[in-house]
Amino acid sequence: MRVFISYGCLVIWLCIMHEVSGQIRKDKDEKIIAELMERFIENQEANLDYTDLQEQLEFYMKNKLNLNEATRAELEKLFFVSEKQVNAILKHRSLFGNFITVFELQTIDVLDELSLYYLSYFVTVDEDLMTDRTRFYEMSIKGKHELIALHENEFEQRAGYDEGLKTAGKNDYAGSPYRHVLRYRFGYGSRLSYGYTAEKDMGEQFFNGAQKNGFDFNSLHFLYRPSRGLIKTVAIGDYQANFGQGLVFGSGIAARKSAFVMSVKRNFQALRPYRSLNENEFLRGAAFTMGNKKWELTSFISHKYISTNFRTANDTTDEPSEEFSSIQISGLHRTASEILNRYNVLQTIYGSHLAWKFSSYQIGFTALQTLYDKPFIKGEKPYQLYNFSGNSLTNLGMDFNFQLRNLNWFGEIGRSDNNGWAINSAMMIPLDERLDLLLLYRNYDKNYQTTYNNPFGENSDGRNEEGIYTGVSVKFSRKWLFNTYFDWYNSPWLRYLTDAPSRGHDYLGELQYNPSKNTQLYIRFRYENKWRNQPNNIIRIDFTTPTTRNLYRLHIQYKISNTWSGKSRVEFSQYHDPITGFEEGALIFQDIQYNTPYKKLTVTSRVAFFSIDNYNARIYATENDVLYQYAVPMFQNSGVRYFLMANMNITKKLEAWIKYSITAYQNTKTISSGLEQINGNSISDLRVQIRYVF
Repeated sequence: MRVFISYGCLVIWLCIMHEVSGQIRKDKDEKIIAELMERFIENQEANLDYTDLQEQLEFYMKNKLNLNEATRAELEKLFFVSEKQVNAILKHRSLFGNFITVFELQTIDVLDELSLYYLSYFVTVDEDLMTDRTRFYEMSIKGKHELIALHENEFEQRAGYDEGLKTAGKNDYAGSPYRHVLRYRFGYGSRLSYGYTAEKDMGEQFFNGAQKNGFDFNSLHFLYRPSRGLIKTVAIGDYQANFGQGLVFGSGIAARKSAFVMSVKRNFQALRPYRSLNENEFLRGAAFTMGNKKWELTSFISHKYISTNFRTANDTTDEPSEEFSSIQISGLHRTASEILNRYNVLQTIYGSHLAWKFSSYQIGFTALQTLYDKPFIKGEKPYQLYNFSGNSLTNLGMDFNFQLRNLNWFGEIGRSDNNGWAINSAMMIPLDERLDLLLLYRNYDKNYQTTYNNPFGENSDGRNEEGIYTGVSVKFSRKWLFNTYFDWYNSPWLRYLTDAPSRGHDYLGELQYNPSKNTQLYIRFRYENKWRNQPNNIIRIDFTTPTTRNLYRLHIQYKISNTWSGKSRVEFSQYHDPITGFEEGALIFQDIQYNTPYKKLTVTSRVAFFSIDNYNARIYATENDVLYQYAVPMFQNSGVRYFLMANMNITKKLEAWIKYSITAYQNTKTISSGLEQINGNSISDLRVQIRYVF
């Protein structure tokens, strides 16, 4: 413990000693996106594909908002900007006319140092490409092409690749232990985008066996936004759709609770191209948006095959019956059983969203239906009692957004055809120039059912939950900021690993100090209280007990010069269960980044030491990765993790990345289990990626 505390004090001292005054060259776009992603998703403790969220940030960075043209809705899409800050930017433009330069934002008092820094990457005073009148065929000439190829492999062999399994007639991985990704994209600003994305996961076959044509996952997209006329957007192929607050329908991933305590409002574009690698959370078909300044209609249809788990007809045959019990979301098709269940059910979704827009409010209505060509049969566990079953599901909803001066009230009401209801409603209240308050109430029935949704909540399924979330942001000055939230929730019915109605609450408090755009420091405390099944129950009935988890973090990032920068963190975790007692963990890491002049080469490295009792006291920490990939490793047990990554601009058109990482454990002789097991105490990974832009 003394070592970690001493290290924290040393890092603070180094940060102060190396604070540099004057102008320092701007950071690379990828670094800014990585920082924002880390703050936004770090509380989502799951190994998900965050590419979609990352690409939204990249889209806004490449297609900067024109401060002199941007609407409220467009500014709100930048989730790191609060409602009060949006109001202040619009008010400044109304009072003083058009912005002459981006640096004029510094005259707006409510914009703190860090918000100004991030905004400089996403806004401009130049003309937006959406305002030009370039014709379609001219865009296809003037736009940019991007070609990306990624290779990844692990150096240790997992049990699934043992050839003895196949000889013995057991399940094994049919393919090679390599991962390949291929991406092609064309884009002209925010108006035209088309491309192709393909992926082969580790263990999947490639140009042989079940994949004689190559990649396991293939995706094509086309999206066009005309500059004039009634049609606003046309999407063909794979795309994303989001309406309202994601309660009735929202494909893709949306962040939940985070250090951006005021950022709970969903501000997605209604339609956007799909360029991610998640093989489930997207639509495949066609969609359009049409309208004018007073109304907007979006209609869509999706028709795609999904991978499911079939129920077998009896215990003596492997032939699938005409029903399925769950949808596979991993996207992995490595073993004979995974290949058998690949793309075996046809899912059709169609619907519309109609919105009326007025000067101070907007009201929208959503209607959609989901169809399956085989019936979905819910599980037999008690917590699955209210799950969806059948061939079709209909959803209806209404969303609203009212703006009264600085006060913003928004929300959504949804209903499924089994009479399940859901509602969320939030209000952002600026109490003072330096104090913001957010209140959000949600009540999702235990029998509320949807196909794709991403509303705000403790759980990701948007049902069986009632709660009240309170967020508070206090700006002491441009350099000091305190963010905090408290969330109370309960589940009136059972949940996975919780065999009784349950309740919980969590709290986060973060004090930020941003002396300049080159140095940021924050101290964070997070507390969680949840009811779970008692461990080691010896009777048939699972009793539940309250568990608590505390996380303490000190984080500093600093820029020493134009070429050197660093990031340091110390984090402690503490888990308590009335039966097993206390379990603890600690993580300490140091990042160093070096940029050569003109940023021809960027080298990033990390060393992380961790000592964690077990999974309950786990700690997550995001880390830099190659473009369009995101790593959020979970730390448990004891050991050390290193990574070294180089990003090289070989020519103006050709760029390359290479990343090597290794985790070595001190207190275990095997890693993972089943077909994923590694006999040894270390695991290492290599990623090589090239990008050609022309």
